[in-house]
Amino acid sequence: MKRILCVVGIVMLFASMVFAAGITKKDLAALKGTWEGTATGGGGTINAKLEIMNDTEPLQGKITFTGLPGNAKSEYKLNDPLIGESNDGKITSAGTIMFTGSNGFFEIQSIKDKTLKGWGYFAGFKANITAKKK
Repeated sequence: MKRILCVVGIVMLFASMVFAAGITKKDLAALKGTWEGTATGGGGTINAKLEIMNDTEPLQGKITFTGLPGNAKSEYKLNDPLIGESNDGKITSAGTIMFTGSNGFFEIQSIKDKTLKGWGYFAGFKANITAKKK
């Protein structure tokens, strides 16, 4: 019985390592381009556009949020459109891609079936992003 539990534990450990691999350098070519979708945060759903300019690290990216809810603009003192740019996108040890910029940061958590998922944080405003490649 102990042997079975040990084998099951080892299998689960390997499975979690494969699952946790996330985004790799092989995925960067498919990431390059324009992604459009929505972001939820600040009490509403807004438009999101993510542009990835190159396919090697460090990645150059730009994220644009439009249609910010009035309460988000006033509470966080944001302008519409809200734009974040970065030239330092890197694959993290968690298998995500992190971009930092002067007014915030954004993270790409997964890319599957031409759908990108991630989130961004700007001047206290956090939004979860889902976008499709254009």
